[in-house]
Amino acid sequence: MGGHAKQNQPRPAPADEASATGRDRRAVRTVDLTEEDIAAIEASEMTPGFEHLDAELEPEPASLVEQGVRFGRELGQRGGKTEGRPADKAFRDSLFDDS
Repeated sequence: MGGHAKQNQPRPAPADEASATGRDRRAVRTVDLTEEDIAAIEASEMTPGFEHLDAELEPEPASLVEQGVRFGRELGQRGGKTEGRPADKAFRDSLFDDS
């Protein structure tokens, strides 16, 4: 059986820049960045058309309650709100039909 030597090999560079988009998502330790690297990152701008990737930066809700609140807010933003009927006494009583 082979060792882990193949897993630690660097991947070959893509043939062109277009084939690298969407796949090159390396993690870099911030402690390894120089001041020049940090300044370049701060000055950089995202290429138009990739705004949907901003969603990956939002942290996942920590609890079921937060997920429910987020779901409710997103649902409310969709629009199409309808007027609900008031829950009068006759309606409430019909829920507990004792016959």
